[in-house]
Amino acid sequence: MESISAKNQRTKMQSIEAFFNDFDKKAGYLVDLYNSDHRDEARILCSCYIDGLASALYWPDHNSNFNYVKSLMEHGGNAIFSHIHPKMLDDAFHRLVKRGSKKWSAIHGKISGELRRADRRLYGKREIVDLITSLLQTSEIAIANRELWRGTFAAIVYERFRIAAVHRFGPPDGTTFDGSTFQGEPVPAIDFFMVHDCLNKIIGVARESSQKTGKLFGHDYECTDHE
Repeated sequence: MESISAKNQRTKMQSIEAFFNDFDKKAGYLVDLYNSDHRDEARILCSCYIDGLASALYWPDHNSNFNYVKSLMEHGGNAIFSHIHPKMLDDAFHRLVKRGSKKWSAIHGKISGELRRADRRLYGKREIVDLITSLLQTSEIAIANRELWRGTFAAIVYERFRIAAVHRFGPPDGTTFDGSTFQGEPVPAIDFFMVHDCLNKIIGVARESSQKTGKLFGHDYECTDHE
């Protein structure tokens, strides 16, 4: 006879399987939505689904911006998401300066010119560190290193696709980077299908983690825990 604990776990796993089967259907429906001239709606939902999955995967960390970017870097299935665009990094650091931080004002003033003069390509993190290290003090290097994620291709997707889809009037149908390259090829356009592919990959990661651990998202995530 099956024990109560075993029965409860079996029921729990069935519930987890049903949750992700439903999520797969939602993700599949987005393509139909996009192809039926409801492109803005498809982009909004795609962005929100990734947001939700990232929040669940990295719970209890509630930094939704960073979690979205991290989910693309770790599970998007393409090395490009972790690479950094120097100009975009400079723009991101400038936004930190605008918050009124003297610390960031000093750092940005020292490295902005170098970032603006950099080749129009995506750089690895180590390359960016090498580019700015000689311009900063040791303490400033540590501060800058913690925020390099803000210039990654994943962060650009968040800024140009997710924010535009959810808080503005929708992103253009394929944001491009004129003249910028990645590994010798033109940087690909950011469009619905790129982000939707990331969504499918992240769903797969979340499902696998849940199946292996027997816990939703690997840690019994509860959406009601959010403030």
